[in-house]
Amino acid sequence: MHINAVHPDRGVATHRWLRVVIAAHVLSAAVTTLQRLVVGAQINNFLIFRASFFHVLHGQDLYAQYPQEHWDLFKYSPTWALLFAPFALPPVAVGLMLWNLVNALALCLALTQLLPPRAAAYALLIAFVEALLSVQNAQSNGLVAALMIWALVAAERERMTRGALAVGIGASIKLFPVVAGIFGVFSRRRWVHLRVCAVTGLALLAAPLLVTSPATLLAQYRSWGVVELRDIHDVGMLWIGGVLETVAGRALPHWPLQLLGISWMAVMCTLAYGEWADARVRRLVLASLLVFSTVFNHQAESPSYVIAFAGLGIWWSVQPRARWRDALVVVALLVGSIAGTDLGRAWRVAYHQGWRLKAVVCTLCWFAIQVDLWRALRVLRRSPVEWAEHEGAT
Repeated sequence: MHINAVHPDRGVATHRWLRVVIAAHVLSAAVTTLQRLVVGAQINNFLIFRASFFHVLHGQDLYAQYPQEHWDLFKYSPTWALLFAPFALPPVAVGLMLWNLVNALALCLALTQLLPPRAAAYALLIAFVEALLSVQNAQSNGLVAALMIWALVAAERERMTRGALAVGIGASIKLFPVVAGIFGVFSRRRWVHLRVCAVTGLALLAAPLLVTSPATLLAQYRSWGVVELRDIHDVGMLWIGGVLETVAGRALPHWPLQLLGISWMAVMCTLAYGEWADARVRRLVLASLLVFSTVFNHQAESPSYVIAFAGLGIWWSVQPRARWRDALVVVALLVGSIAGTDLGRAWRVAYHQGWRLKAVVCTLCWFAIQVDLWRALRVLRRSPVEWAEHEGAT
């Protein structure tokens, strides 16, 4: 059952409203990019991505320091270095504009394909500030969120190759999007999905062989592994564990909290599998995974939260209106999102950064999503008729 059958949109005004919101995303991305180019603001993340393509092309160590080109390290896969070619080959200004527009458009397109127009517009509005922050930092998070959403869209439409590509490309950027592969596993064509994922994954892993030797590629993967192992011990980042570290006043091991979160998600996904035919259940699981991938990620930074806020937008837009949900989303937007921008500079300096309020409010919302998902599963198991009546009333 597709979500449009649950919450149909009628009227030209709704579609016009969605177009306005999409235009706001795209125009803000373009204007922000121009502003950063004109004033000479730092675009270090883009320079890292751009340089990685030329490094893999010339057989240089992707994970070494290149202080004359950029600061900080490249921390993504060799495959992603190769796939960045369309943005690395043009001049810097053109490549940056294309990159930021792709991130903005990808999120808009993904949410539009997942949700009916009104719900998509609401979800994009909720994610707007975080999408803009990610673009300001030339980050890949808008694209990562879109790829995870596309994994569900592809599974629902039984486009298994598209779903496998979404999962594979997402995992080549940041490892955690691989969890979106569960949507294909839960689909009717799960065995086709697994076979296509295996072939696609191997092809993506080997793709850099088009420009480099097997020995060099193997060395690149070894270097990447060293970087990932070192980053396991990062502390003070913008996730729920970072909040607990702030409260405790010392570094804490990451794995117990992450294992607890993964175990919970495994249980909820297992329960949801029995009711996977219901469109809202599928969207609640997706929303939960998007928020989880951020608040339980020990390497999360502020620009990462467009992924979480896309999840919040999906959750809020597909659920019946309720004052407590409205209040929670408003708090998330005001305290977690807007207060972290220059509009809330004093608040940001005094409280937002030190207390990691973005992680706090998104964790609270993640718990709310679990409550809604649990309730939906319980009602569906008790009485599908009652759930159908409930759906029809919303």
